[in-house]
Amino acid sequence: MTTQTLDRTAFTLDYSAYAAQRADARAQMIGVRRERRVRLGDQLALEFENAETLRYQVQEMLYTEAIRDECEVEHEIETYARLLPTSHELCATLVIELDDLATVRAELRRLRGIQNRVTIEVGGERVAGVELPGLEETDDERETVSVHMLRFRFTDAQRDAFRDSTVPAELVVDHPAYSDAEPLTGVTRMRLLADLALETG
Repeated sequence: MTTQTLDRTAFTLDYSAYAAQRADARAQMIGVRRERRVRLGDQLALEFENAETLRYQVQEMLYTEAIRDECEVEHEIETYARLLPTSHELCATLVIELDDLATVRAELRRLRGIQNRVTIEVGGERVAGVELPGLEETDDERETVSVHMLRFRFTDAQRDAFRDSTVPAELVVDHPAYSDAEPLTGVTRMRLLADLALETG
């Protein structure tokens, strides 16, 4: 079975060389992310992660922060490696997209706890998204933050149902202030099916 990892050898600290090909890497990643991105209404988007998207994010973080210390490099790799999919888990970054700066704080309060109300529904069962400690944190329990990392863990039966393309599957958010659903179909479903055939190592 194929293994997904974020190996240290995949990343460069030669930032001059990386800068020279950065535009090409970004253009390629736009297409990859498009296939793995699902919108839920007008304010939420989930991007399902895999080794390719996570390698890009780590390299960008190293480059923009000009990180050279090996301990810091390993820390970034470990932080993002938590989002690698496995044979029974899909992982996604949940983004709350708010354009009006004047109302951001009010909206984050209105949507407090929304990260705990996102599920994948397949074969009549809901697989709950479990939040991982994020890249953004707040000590204010009255509001949420704009980026969350979610893990969806499937039982054997749920995974088998999801991998059966004849079984409907959809992404659902059910929050008192925000509800929506979006079918998981086409190329996005295919990419997620491939994720569930993988193991991390």
